[in-house]
Amino acid sequence: MSRSTITYQPALDGLRAVAVTVVLFFHARLGWMHGGYLGVSVFFTLSGFLITSLLLAEHAATGTVKASAFYTRRARRLLPASLVCLSLVCILAAAGAFDGITKLRRDVLGALFQVFNWVKLGSGETYADITAAQAGLRRPLDHYWSLAIEEQFYWVWPLVFLGLLAWCRRRRTTPLFAVGVLVALFSVAAPVIAMVWGPDAAYWASPARIAEILFGALVACVVADRGAAGEVLDPRIGLLAPMGLIAIIAGCVFFPDGHGPAYQGALPLVGAVSALTIFGLQVPGVARSLLAARPLVLLGRISYGVYLYHWPVFVLVDRQAWNLPSVLEVVLKWSITLAVATVSYVAVERPVRRSERLVPRLTLVGALTATAAVAALVLVIPVTSKYYGVDGGQAQAASIATGSVAPLVPASSSSVPTSTSTATPPSTLPPVPPRPVRLVVVGDSTAEATGAGLVAWAAANPAMAQVELVTGAGCGLVLVGHQDLAFGPRDVEKECGPYVNEVIPSKVRALQPDVVVVISTVWDVLDRQLVAGGPTLSPTDPDLEAAMKYSLAAFTDSLLALGVSRVVWLREPVPLPTPTASIDQQSDPARHAVLHRVIDQLADGRPAVRVLDLAGWVEENGLAADESARPDKVHWTTDASTRIATEFLGPAVVREALT
Repeated sequence: MSRSTITYQPALDGLRAVAVTVVLFFHARLGWMHGGYLGVSVFFTLSGFLITSLLLAEHAATGTVKASAFYTRRARRLLPASLVCLSLVCILAAAGAFDGITKLRRDVLGALFQVFNWVKLGSGETYADITAAQAGLRRPLDHYWSLAIEEQFYWVWPLVFLGLLAWCRRRRTTPLFAVGVLVALFSVAAPVIAMVWGPDAAYWASPARIAEILFGALVACVVADRGAAGEVLDPRIGLLAPMGLIAIIAGCVFFPDGHGPAYQGALPLVGAVSALTIFGLQVPGVARSLLAARPLVLLGRISYGVYLYHWPVFVLVDRQAWNLPSVLEVVLKWSITLAVATVSYVAVERPVRRSERLVPRLTLVGALTATAAVAALVLVIPVTSKYYGVDGGQAQAASIATGSVAPLVPASSSSVPTSTSTATPPSTLPPVPPRPVRLVVVGDSTAEATGAGLVAWAAANPAMAQVELVTGAGCGLVLVGHQDLAFGPRDVEKECGPYVNEVIPSKVRALQPDVVVVISTVWDVLDRQLVAGGPTLSPTDPDLEAAMKYSLAAFTDSLLALGVSRVVWLREPVPLPTPTASIDQQSDPARHAVLHRVIDQLADGRPAVRVLDLAGWVEENGLAADESARPDKVHWTTDASTRIATEFLGPAVVREALT
């Protein structure tokens, strides 16, 4: 199939290599590469330059742009490796490689039909999802959002460009002017989208990212105009390339992760810098020679496959819990990625691209057939809910019966522990109460995971207890200050106050529990500002510890004021270290020691408040370091929480109720 082409520029493959390398550095969680996600922006601008250069070359040679030929080339370039990657993810998921990942079918379909960025934007990710991702249970297709944006651009751009060319002929102007207007409009749209629809839209929404691609198209128009006029580019333009490279690398190092300019609509500026770099590479210079080095060119040629396959590879390696030295783990991830990408390029991508038999009609039929096959393959992916959820049947069997509440007969003093904090209950079971003890479990998602075991135990022991969970994922119980989290800043009281001050009291009044079991964990040990804009404090700071004590005491007293006869705080286990976090606050023992101390102080002078040392019990019984019991490093599996409830927590809480 004949078509117009453009001159191959090895340095652009070298620039691709730089872009994919910084992305790999970033996803390897190397602490100094905070802004490596800017490599995606470089890819966007490169794509805009190359695609528009092809369209301009075709128009110059034939007087038109054949959209069908364009789509055929894009399908042959992008679909083969993408479909292979998605098929492998489906097969691995069926084999159990991604157990615990929810909505994977949705992700595969979103990636397959090139709308994954909108899937991400509309996913409504919960705090549990984010915690799981930070702890290593990351989603294997999260990187497809950028591919979706590019592919959406490819679908629209040939038709838009044809319209621009027709408009330019009527106006007797050049495409450069029309593309420049589009660049200006979409550059302004990015910060407007950030202000109106928020930081996630600024990062994932296609209109907010199109300017970066259009900057590449703008450079293509400039180069084509100069070429059509017979002008030779000034050699001094080559200085733009090294300056642009330095600026890109600096941005990759200094841009913050998860917030900052990239989430405020500033990414068109990165597109502008990338465009100047590409423009500078159009003339000989040091940067062009450097980027044309053979190792960089070879990496650039397979960069599409490297980007496609690296994320599933990283996710799979993270899930193995091999405890390798960080350098060795990075080398292993990169080696597997390069090997898979090389095989894909040699065995799949290059043969399809070079095939003379794949005429447009056959390409279309093959693309549709292969896409349908992968869509059908989605059915082999098991439907998974979060692994620590409460079983519906057990929840119904263990639910609290409303109505009149007969008094509990206190147990004799010989059958109850005398201390207010214990990890090991007496060996004998508590006496059977005259009616089931009513237990309500409150707290964040760790309360839900731990409470699931209490629900299972109560369902198996209906004469002992009835249990209901009133938990709020993502919310601790310390309602002070502001936190700067991975998903953005939040006013803690504004966001979590309704759960703590309204939902919990309402449910306690309705259920009339004998005991409220309280678990405060990760969210209450993270850094926060006591006053917006003030200094960021750790719980080990005396001022924040005092604020924690005040807030948790007020919460405890509010429960007692509702008529709860016993409040049992759990001294929670410290989460396991998180492999993907550069700063792992949630598994810092010193922070949890402060929380434990505050909880112990709550019990002093409050006879109705007890503390059970769950952390001590799981340590004594080998669960504290058992990664199979907490796959995401934080939440207990149902089996683990049921064991905790059966062997320790259930009997211990019933004893407290009968004291």
